[in-house]
Amino acid sequence: MANLRAVIELGFRIDELAPWPVDDGDYRWATLDASTAPEVIGTLMAAAAGWCRPEDAEDEYIPSIAEALGWIATSDYLVITAGVQASDGTTTIHPGCCCELNDWRGWSDPDLRSEQWLGHSPQPWTEETAAGLAVHQDKEAKTGSTANATNDEPPQAPVLITTAELPTVLAALRADLIGFLGAAEQWATAVSGDPSLAAAVVANIDHHVSIRGPLAGL
Repeated sequence: MANLRAVIELGFRIDELAPWPVDDGDYRWATLDASTAPEVIGTLMAAAAGWCRPEDAEDEYIPSIAEALGWIATSDYLVITAGVQASDGTTTIHPGCCCELNDWRGWSDPDLRSEQWLGHSPQPWTEETAAGLAVHQDKEAKTGSTANATNDEPPQAPVLITTAELPTVLAALRADLIGFLGAAEQWATAVSGDPSLAAAVVANIDHHVSIRGPLAGL
């Protein structure tokens, strides 16, 4: 059975301005769920804090833990830099660069799926087929762009999520994200010592990413 997982890309950069521990391991994709490691959560939160960092903050300024979490908790426009990965046990389609978890609900809406942003370089895309939802790795390979014209590698096979299994796959994705919110709140409480601040951080993430609300059609 195919699956969709919320994931974050690790190992390509380290946020030296983060006021808490972040992941410094090898390049990989890590799943966001109830069992996500603290350092991985720290990496995601560092990116979120960087996104809503005040414009007047000095370039090398390292905020306190409470200050950085406060930025996340009070931001009126918050982007969570992560994405959704599709896999069928044989093939895995990764999110592209600059993907956002904020758009994950597009997977449940046929009118939004074809337009949702899944990242670039490569640029994943979805296709409605008679059998179900096909998830492709690179839209440029479809269009035969110049960048791919010199690439001798054949296009990667898509991941097919059948129409029958799509509701179960989406429900599992939402359950993973709800579990991640719980892990993130425990992490924020541990690093800050302030349960109220941790709850506010998670509440604002949920406000912008819309995790806990029901999915249409499920």
